[in-house]
Amino acid sequence: MDDERTDGEAALDDDDLRERLEQRLMSHGVYVTDLETEAGTLRVNYETATPGTGVPHREVGRVLNRLLALQDEGWSPTDVRGTVADIDGGRRGTWRADEEWLAAHARGDLSDVDLSQRVLDTIEEA
Repeated sequence: MDDERTDGEAALDDDDLRERLEQRLMSHGVYVTDLETEAGTLRVNYETATPGTGVPHREVGRVLNRLLALQDEGWSPTDVRGTVADIDGGRRGTWRADEEWLAAHARGDLSDVDLSQRVLDTIEEA
């Protein structure tokens, strides 16, 4: 059952969040393989069809932008940890977005460019 938000809008549970992310990302070659909230951190594991090595920056932006858009549908910003693999399951790297950054962005205190740069600075290639 969904939790109730203080503004009366139902919060998204992990299953709803995963489904909504998958719907928007599959057409971009991003396949969510696991999503769970654990100890206040949203962990998103996904495979990329993008050739090459490392974490594709454009896809990090797509995942993050979709999460930001889902705030209007009941997702509350939290720490986000992304783990990226290739379609054969080989690890490509990780990235993170801190709740503090996402909340500042939602308030208008952090621009799109500044948020993107902070997240890209966290990438750790495998």
